[in-house]
Amino acid sequence: MKNINFLMTAMLLMIATVAQAAEVAGKIGYMNGTLIAQRADGTIKVLGPKSEVFAGDLLVTAKDSYAQVRMNDGAQMTLRPNSNLKIEEYLFKKEEPKADNAIFRLLKGGFRTVTGLIGKRGNADAYKVRASSATIGIRGTDFSSRLCATQDCRDDELAGAGKVVGKQEAPPPQVIGRVMLLQGSLSAKNGDGKERKLVLGAPVYEGDALATGIKSYAVVAFRDESRVSLQESTVFQVEKFKYDKAAAQENAILKLLKGGVRVVTGLIGRINRDSYQFKVANATIGIRGTGFDAWCNGPCASGAGNPGATPGNPLDGAGVYVWAGEVVLVTPGGSFIVAIQQAAIIARDTGKPVPILRVPEKVLDNPVPRPDGVPVDMEKTFGTEANAGDPGLYVTVHEGHVILTQADRTLDLGRGETGFSSEQLLSRLATAPAFLNGDKQLDPSGSGIQEQKDGGIPEGGCKL
Repeated sequence: MKNINFLMTAMLLMIATVAQAAEVAGKIGYMNGTLIAQRADGTIKVLGPKSEVFAGDLLVTAKDSYAQVRMNDGAQMTLRPNSNLKIEEYLFKKEEPKADNAIFRLLKGGFRTVTGLIGKRGNADAYKVRASSATIGIRGTDFSSRLCATQDCRDDELAGAGKVVGKQEAPPPQVIGRVMLLQGSLSAKNGDGKERKLVLGAPVYEGDALATGIKSYAVVAFRDESRVSLQESTVFQVEKFKYDKAAAQENAILKLLKGGVRVVTGLIGRINRDSYQFKVANATIGIRGTGFDAWCNGPCASGAGNPGATPGNPLDGAGVYVWAGEVVLVTPGGSFIVAIQQAAIIARDTGKPVPILRVPEKVLDNPVPRPDGVPVDMEKTFGTEANAGDPGLYVTVHEGHVILTQADRTLDLGRGETGFSSEQLLSRLATAPAFLNGDKQLDPSGSGIQEQKDGGIPEGGCKL
């Protein structure tokens, strides 16, 4: 009887194992050339459009061949020629977000990925791409990766393929800030109205309007060494921000639309004070090498014609408190210099800047960290290095946020940034190498590929 039970249990386990192994992870979309898959059981199959792929598959593209893989969660991966990509683990069930898991390993060549639902719901760390020298973690991303075995990534030429010349593209937007501390939720809306969720290390761009949620706060560091702490339910816009130390270019226009911020100024404005403007309602806060808190509540936050406050309720309107240096609060009605440990508001009755004799306790006992107390490694956060095309892993972000990890080191990459890793290095590059821009066929739309028919290849592929 025990033997019968054992046999039945073993048979059920075998059936479950086979069923699990046979679970489809995705299908081939468009392709051109030759694509084969080595299954987990060692069998090799030739794939065509609509062919199924499974967890454990090693996907291999031939010379001059491209293929798009459409995963069940909506992710799209386009493989370039002479590439080897293994689907190490893949689990996606619509009803179980917390169980999501996707791990890929790039063994050779490269591919472009537009991620799907995995990593955007449930566990943010559920989607990873591994290579020999680093791991790519994503935060809702469109990125390209290339593993180069030769100098200047001449792998294709050595394999007999023609040289791909990178096309000249418009320079990517500069990352002007990064999230250095975050409690709760933070989002950014760009000039086109597109909103994205920000996490620790996420990039900030010129034109972004940053918004914190309820019971949330964040600290953002900017590349001129300035920093801003955003209090809860705050909307803060980076209207303009240009800083290029080499070109002696500097200009910043920041605006508080709602809530409260704590600001420590940086290099912009130290030489020319007019190059730094901080706006709140119809007022401008001029800086003098400064640390200050600013608020915009009530009529100020609602956009009312009169954003002013009263001495009896100074937080119901627009105001400023200085904790380092001094500022000048300027309105159409006049100006007022606010010294250290002093505060001023826009008067509701006159529209003029006036001092307040008693600084509110909520201002003096602000629980949100002062930005100058948050350590920032400027070289790691914003520094770039030239690169001569050394062998290694290259990652370029087209949209979103990528975290490149090597042992205990991490590198945050935002839209327009390129990272490099080898056995010895992990660095952000000043410019993307030309070979990363040469494959128009890697466009997610597939517009650069002359799509081939399936040629009678079944969904399960043709076994060799």
